[in-house]
Amino acid sequence: MELLVRARQVPVETIDLHCIKASGVELLVRRDDLVDEQLSGNKFYKLFYNIECAEQLGYRQILSFGGAYSNHLYSLAAAGKRLGFATVGVVRGERPVILSPTLLDAERWGMRLVFVGRADYRELTQTSASLAVLLSRLRHELGGFYCIPEGGANLAGAQGMQVLGRALDEQLQGKFDSVCLACGTGTGLAGVAAALGGTKSVLGFSVLKGSSGVDAGIGSEVARLTEQLVTTNTGQADNWRLISGFHGGGYGKRLPPYLQRFWQTFEQETGLQLDPVYTLKMFWGITRLAQQGYWPKGSRVVAIHSGGLQGRRGFTAPNGS
Repeated sequence: MELLVRARQVPVETIDLHCIKASGVELLVRRDDLVDEQLSGNKFYKLFYNIECAEQLGYRQILSFGGAYSNHLYSLAAAGKRLGFATVGVVRGERPVILSPTLLDAERWGMRLVFVGRADYRELTQTSASLAVLLSRLRHELGGFYCIPEGGANLAGAQGMQVLGRALDEQLQGKFDSVCLACGTGTGLAGVAAALGGTKSVLGFSVLKGSSGVDAGIGSEVARLTEQLVTTNTGQADNWRLISGFHGGGYGKRLPPYLQRFWQTFEQETGLQLDPVYTLKMFWGITRLAQQGYWPKGSRVVAIHSGGLQGRRGFTAPNGS
């Protein structure tokens, strides 16, 4: 099925949250957590064109990177099993005695796991030479493969998210003011911003804790990708903003009590489950901005639910699930 056709089928629902309604803002959520049971949320879009590219180049094996609860590796492994190609996951950290539920699923679906110590893994992300050495060794051991960056953070991944943005604009016929999404690498932010051009504001809520230099790095990547994605039809995509300060202690870290309380209240009031690494922090940020009057009364704001609910298994969820 064509990606745009599939993206148009994702429901958009109104969120009934007291603190948002009190601010005079209408909040909608695009339920991309429902786009596919295993290839959930943004991973469905970020993998789509990467897998298509691998097939066009003749590869039957795809390699990528992630942590013990990586939504990306989970989705890639599921796609490999479903579509019949081999998958390799380069995992941050030494192999534990007991694998995380995420990696157990990935291995059960046929993904070959390669563990790299945290210090070495960090070097892979910082120096292209170290990455080249590892990939060369793995190609020697495993044969040829198509390599996708961690999280699907490349142009093909951004193109998939651009389709999501186009579908949303068509579904709501442009009748909204802002789009919000959780942001780790900036790939999704770039894709949605490019799809909407200069017509709507797009806010990426960073889930990373770090200095302004970290955000500057993400920002430069968003700028680079949007420049490649923008066409004469959409105009310049200078409509995006990276929002910091709602990381809740950092990526994958134990949640502070205030965020745990918000998580519980949100799910009780809305009946909508969140993942603790991404969407929880985005909705926390949205509510705080709304309460501070960031959007004028009467504004219509859309939040993209990027899925990743399998990652709840690494946290104690409010309802114990």
